[in-house]
Amino acid sequence: MKFTASRLSAGNKIFPDEIYLEPTGITIKIPGLFSGESKQFDFNHIASVEIDTPLIGFSSITIFAGGTMMAASGFTKSEVKQIKEGIEKGKENAKNALSNEQTATNSSTKISIADELIKLKALVDSGVITATEFEQQKQKILSN
Repeated sequence: MKFTASRLSAGNKIFPDEIYLEPTGITIKIPGLFSGESKQFDFNHIASVEIDTPLIGFSSITIFAGGTMMAASGFTKSEVKQIKEGIEKGKENAKNALSNEQTATNSSTKISIADELIKLKALVDSGVITATEFEQQKQKILSN
């Protein structure tokens, strides 16, 4: 989703600030006549978001991530609130995705440990390794 600052706001007369709210993060573009600034922030790296909504005039939003700060101004009050809500929702989705990924990794690790123990037991039963070697290998697998 794209948000463009009003050309009526200070600093946005010729080249207005732009904010792109994407599925993985947010991009802020502050263009200039000869140079501009553009930064992309992943949701899981954003530390905090501050909005300034004065009684009269345009609102601004400031994003803090990994020691970096970026501010954009010239947006309506409803736009900055929508951007902040989008960032918070994106952070929550990124957090849930990471949690689900870790859970899946832990489940596959538990299955592989069980498989290893079954294989070791089969080796003991067939006489390939001794009971002492089985216990040593079992302790090694379980300690990881």
